[in-house]
Amino acid sequence: MMKPKSEIFDVDLTLGRAASLLEPMSVVVIDDFDILEDYVEAWEKLAVEALEPNPFYEPWMLIPALRTQSTGKDLCVVLVLTLCDGDPVLCGVFPLEKKQRYKKLPLAAYSLWQHIYSPLCTPLIGVSRARGCIDAFLDWLASQRECALMDFNLVSGDGPFHQLLNECLAARNASSLEGASHYRAVLRPKESADTYLRAAQSSEHRKDLRRKRRRLSELGQLEVTSLEAGGDVDAWVEEFLQLEASGWKGTSGGAFACIEANRNYFVSITKAAFARGRLIMLAVRLEGKPIAMKCNFIAEPGSFAFKIAFDESFAAYSPGVLLEIENIDHFHAQRSVEWMDSCAIPDHPMINRLWLDRRTIKSLLIPTGRKAGELVISTLPLMRSLNRRLRQLHVRD
Repeated sequence: MMKPKSEIFDVDLTLGRAASLLEPMSVVVIDDFDILEDYVEAWEKLAVEALEPNPFYEPWMLIPALRTQSTGKDLCVVLVLTLCDGDPVLCGVFPLEKKQRYKKLPLAAYSLWQHIYSPLCTPLIGVSRARGCIDAFLDWLASQRECALMDFNLVSGDGPFHQLLNECLAARNASSLEGASHYRAVLRPKESADTYLRAAQSSEHRKDLRRKRRRLSELGQLEVTSLEAGGDVDAWVEEFLQLEASGWKGTSGGAFACIEANRNYFVSITKAAFARGRLIMLAVRLEGKPIAMKCNFIAEPGSFAFKIAFDESFAAYSPGVLLEIENIDHFHAQRSVEWMDSCAIPDHPMINRLWLDRRTIKSLLIPTGRKAGELVISTLPLMRSLNRRLRQLHVRD
């Protein structure tokens, strides 16, 4: 049997830029994902005390993603560890994808791995050793001669990770370049759901939704249900899969149920979240049949709105919007988390209309230490400016 492939890099944090840190750290690079099972217990402890929550990089979500979404990709998971009283402690998890070209440039680059169901790539880093962990990762990057660039893509731009990363780079006099940035809707509570909805909606919009709800209730018994502890999670998951597949996503092949690997991924993560008490599923039901369903994940102190589906034959009644109103009400009633990330595209027409607050999602590009990477960082802003200017001239002509 072949020995599982992994690499270990000892990062000397008693020298140079990391001289202020007292705990030596090691970097373990894993590309045989079965090995990750050995780290699950330490990984889950790390997630509890993470600098920023990101359930998509926790083991119960990341390992199934690696097993179902990694075909054709050059992936590895970089773990940063240290010793505490002789016992290994996991300090950071960085899932990476290596590409042979950065955009159209002939330079190999790492990026934080984003699969199609991952709306956030902020790495998991233990809060008590956050600076040392980032320094260890940056030192490891400097040892990688194959890649000239590292893209910290799709990270929270207004959170402590982004701030600390910039501080570490500044301490090294390292260059960096901000890439794509956008605002994403986030739900933060007000005094009550009614107060929130009055701030989010015009009186005409609220009146229209009440009218649609009345018309819908005339068709049969209308109720809103939620998956409770001890409930039948298998039935809820199957209902969601069928509902999503019945609409345009099913027709286009984008529904979970259309591809076995994607179905397996959804089933795995929802059941794992339910077992941990971290799954929220809501449904609008007409005569017991779901016509809109929503799936959220809890990652304290926040939560993440993952997927929503509705029966398109009831589109005239806006069942998805009605369910989102119920989601806002449920969020205020439970008061179990401080915020909910919409995980939506920047200009989502429904979410941006209902959710009042925003969070910043950013990308930060840095060189790994190679001169080619430094050159890209220094010249890319000029290249972008010239491209914009040329496009403007082309439009005028």
